[in-house]
Formats: sequence, C-alpha cells, structure tokens
Amino acid sequence: MSAFRKKSIGATDTLGERLKRVREELGFSVDEAASRSGISAKYIQTIEEGRYRDLPGTVYAKNFVKKYARLLEVSEETAIGLFERELQVADKLSPAPSGAPATPVRVRARLTPEGIKWAVVLVLGIAILIYLGLEIRNFTAPPSLVVVSPPDQMTTTNRSVELQGTTAPEITVTVNGKVVLVDRQGQFREQLDLQDGLNTIIVSAQKKRGTATTVVRRILVTSSTN
Repeated sequence: MSAFRKKSIGATDTLGERLKRVREELGFSVDEAASRSGISAKYIQTIEEGRYRDLPGTVYAKNFVKKYARLLEVSEETAIGLFERELQVADKLSPAPSGAPATPVRVRARLTPEGIKWAVVLVLGIAILIYLGLEIRNFTAPPSLVVVSPPDQMTTTNRSVELQGTTAPEITVTVNGKVVLVDRQGQFREQLDLQDGLNTIIVSAQKKRGTATTVVRRILVTSSTN
C-alpha cells in the first residue's frame, strides 16, 4: 500500500509529520516502530520532529528514512526526496551554534605570468619614483659649506687673512659676491684684504638650482700699539 496516498495531507506537512501520521494510523507506538525497523526510538522521534541536525550524519539519516518508510509501506523514493529538500532548507535557515568559531575563508592567490609581469612593473615603478625623489631632493637641497678659517668674531691687527673652507665639488662659492676657485675635492682657499674696523665676510655656496648656503665671518681689525 502507499500510505502517503492513503489520506489527503496538507502541502505544508513535513516528512516527519506525514510519517508520524501513517505510524499512528497503523497503530504503532514509537517503541514498537523502533523494534520493528531496528531504528533507535530516539532517531524515529528525531525524524518525525524534523530535527535533522541531531541525526548521526546524512548517510545514516537516509538509511534510517528508507528503513522507516519501508516499515510504514510508503514510497522510499518519495520519503528520501522530501528528506533531502527539507535538509537543504534546514541547513540554510539554521544559525551556527552559539560561540562556534567562524569558518575562516581561505583565499588562495594564484600567480599568473600576467600577474608577475604587472608586479615587476609596479616594483620598478616604485623604485624609479623613490630614486627620482632622492635625486630631486639632492638637486634642490642646499649644499654643504664649512668655513675652516678664519673663526667668527676674530680680532686682529693684520690687514689680510686667509679664508679656507670645504664644500661639495662643482659648487659655486662666492666671497662677498666674488667667485672663488673650488678644486675637485671641494676645497677652496682665498687671501682676503681687510680694512680697519669691522670687516664682514659673506661666504656663499650654491648649486645651479636650489637654495644657497651662507656662512658669515666678522673680523675686527685694530691698529697696532707700540
């Protein structure tokens, strides 16, 4: 016989509700159905209540449904079809257990020849930008300038003094607006004439473009006393 066709059951009835109704029509208790089918009474109640997550696994659950359907003399294929559909719905609607860690999503990056090519282009582009930035900074930054002698705030009776200093090669150095010679090591030397009183010596070093570096020396020339 086909118990699913025995009575008109609403379309909203679940598989468990249909099987329970057939069992009751046959006059079987849960324990009697368990004894006749070889399925645990606990699992029969689980199927009838639609608690598919409490079954020991999909393979075992399908076997239980088949055996239970066979006992009740209903279509095994129909029962399995309903079970699979309801199981899919239950899996989609049932929230994850409270406190259960979220399943991490692993993203595997696949390196392709095209991806490697663009990665190399990107690295080279960044390297070029860094290099250009350093070059621009070096090009526009004020040059170094060290005046070795004379010291600032110097007092002397001499009418001349030797100016010595260092800078970077190929830098233009001027002393009070007059260009002085800078050798390949960046050293310069110039003999300066002084006048009585306070002499202000302005030493400037500048690249072709960029800010100049300036050092000031003040020398006081006094008359000699006998």
